Amino acid sequence: MSRRRMGKRRATQILVIAATVFVLVLIVAAVVVLLNNIKTLKSIKITPQFAETELDVNSDYEFKITGSPAKASLKSIEYLVDDATATFGKKEDSSSNIAVLHTGAEGTITVYVKCGKVKSDTKTFQVVDFAKKAQEEEAAARAREAEAAEAAAAAAQVEEEANAEVSTIVMVNGDNVRMRAEPNTDCEVVRTCKKGDTYTKIETVEDWTKIDYDGRECYIKTEFLKEVTAEEAEQAKADAEKKAEEDKKKEEEKKTEEKKEEEKKPDADADAAAKAAADEAAKKAAEEAAKKAAEDAAAAAAAQAAAAQAAAGSVTINCKDGPAQFTKAEYDYFLATWSYTGMAEEMMTHHSASELHTLYNNTH
Repeated sequence: MSRRRMGKRRATQILVIAATVFVLVLIVAAVVVLLNNIKTLKSIKITPQFAETELDVNSDYEFKITGSPAKASLKSIEYLVDDATATFGKKEDSSSNIAVLHTGAEGTITVYVKCGKVKSDTKTFQVVDFAKKAQEEEAAARAREAEAAEAAAAAAQVEEEANAEVSTIVMVNGDNVRMRAEPNTDCEVVRTCKKGDTYTKIETVEDWTKIDYDGRECYIKTEFLKEVTAEEAEQAKADAEKKAEEDKKKEEEKKTEEKKEEEKKPDADADAAAKAAADEAAKKAAEEAAKKAAEDAAAAAAAQAAAAQAAAGSVTINCKDGPAQFTKAEYDYFLATWSYTGMAEEMMTHHSASELHTLYNNTH
């Protein structure tokens, strides 16, 4: 190959390499510009993480901080609040972009953030002392209730006074007076009235008086009623209540006395039972003493008879199987045999006649 030709080829290769390098530089520059655009912060938004429009004093509220584009850095955020009694800053130990607003005194409060020259949107809230507000509302409600109650009482008094001016009060002057649904004796008996009961008279219908009984129009024979004043009606009511109280007290005293009598009755029954038991024990003790005395007398008589028989040379012993005759020698032997017990006579009675004879014969 000629030298000239080789030179052209080398020049071509150099041009290709240069063009390739230029294209690569352009690509790298474009990538760098694109990456810078992706990481460059364009806007910031703060989003409340709560639904309240009014905030309570001295309380914490969270906001989420987001930037656009999403990959933009938010490391150098400045947290701003226009209330000197409040604080606004990043939440401690939080890996996400969460800011915490701690409210202070009542009033209007505005918060926002800045990162370099980029400023977020602002959020404005009303700070209210909820506890104080609740107390004020409760006090206002009580005041309204009191005013309404006073107004109702005043209206009721006015109505009562108006009714008192035109109403006539009648009082029952007999016992077991029947109040009826209609002005005749064939209709329903609403209730039986007591002497001293008072009602408001509506009108007179022949020989019946129409009265107001708890809002119901009823009738009582006029001859069993008399018109009274409000004072007399109140006095009659007071007397009836007093009598009812006295009757109640007497009834309670009667029940108390009956209860005491009932409580005493078991004690009296117990005393009678104890006396009967004591009498029975005494009777039994007397019977046992008499029985023992009889037994002792019989034993003494038997001993006396045995002694008499022994003196005569023959002794009768009350054996287990009945009385039997023994010689004085046999008797003396038995006495000597059981003398160590101190109950020789009794020991003899525990054996039959044959057992005693055998005992004697085996030793003689």
